[in-house]
Amino acid sequence: INTWNLTTSNPCGGWFGVRCCSVETACHVVELKLPANNLVGTIPSTINGLTMLQTLRLSENSLNNRIPSSVGKLTALTQLDLDTNILTGSIPSTIGNLTSLKGLYLAVNALTGSIPSTIGNLTSLEVLALNSNALTGSIPSTIGNLTSLEDLDLDSNALTGSIPSTIGNLTWLLGLLLYSNALTGSIPSTIGNLTSLKGLDLNSNALTGSIPSTIGNLTSLEDLYLDSNALTGSIPSTIGNLTSLEDLDLDSNALTGSIPSTIGNLTWLLGLLLYSNALTGSIPSTIGNLTSLKGLDLNSNALTGSIPSTIGNLTSLEYLYLDSNAL
Repeated sequence: INTWNLTTSNPCGGWFGVRCCSVETACHVVELKLPANNLVGTIPSTINGLTMLQTLRLSENSLNNRIPSSVGKLTALTQLDLDTNILTGSIPSTIGNLTSLKGLYLAVNALTGSIPSTIGNLTSLEVLALNSNALTGSIPSTIGNLTSLEDLDLDSNALTGSIPSTIGNLTWLLGLLLYSNALTGSIPSTIGNLTSLKGLDLNSNALTGSIPSTIGNLTSLEDLYLDSNALTGSIPSTIGNLTSLEDLDLDSNALTGSIPSTIGNLTWLLGLLLYSNALTGSIPSTIGNLTSLKGLDLNSNALTGSIPSTIGNLTSLEYLYLDSNAL
């Protein structure tokens, strides 16, 4: 520290991964970036001494044990990235003190316990990545306070309970990934408020009820994965509003009724997977509009009638499965 030159823009410029700034006669560490540096051991509780720290990036190391609660004293932080370590224990509730935070990355660790409700204090947050841990409990309704959020990734945990209706407050959201949990209840109709959404993945949960018709409001959506749940009811005709959609996967549910003719509006679709449901009626002739389609799987339903001749329009098709129906 005695070698720091307070007259330069980065007094500790010779220290790998560390950036400092000088305020009057004092020098403060503002960035600590040491990703993929084979770091081991624990994050020291004394890290709270870096009171001016704005960026803490320690991802892709082998850090273990708990995230110290003292991290909540780093109130200048805008980026906290502890992704891809072997951190255990719960997310400290003091994380809610970091109200300047824009990015919180705790994915790919071994974190347990519930998501603290204090997460709702982080109203400047743009990215929240807690995926690939062992988190339990429900998604707190306070998540709806994060109205600047663009990416919410909670997949591959053991989260239970329903998707809170407050999720509909996150109108800047581009990606919502909740797959591979144990979520129950219905998909809230407020999901239709997320009109900026490009990716929605709720697959591999235990969701019930029908697909809300408000899903048709998501006209920017490119990927929709609702497969491997226990959804019932019919596919809403409003699905035809999703004209930017490239992948539609509703397989392995208990959907009934016919395939809506509006499916033919989805002319950018590359994959249409509706297999292993209880769909009835005929295959709509409008399926022939989907000329970009590479994969069509309608197997294991109760479809009747003839295969429409318009299926011959699908010249980009690489696989076609219509087996185990009553065609």
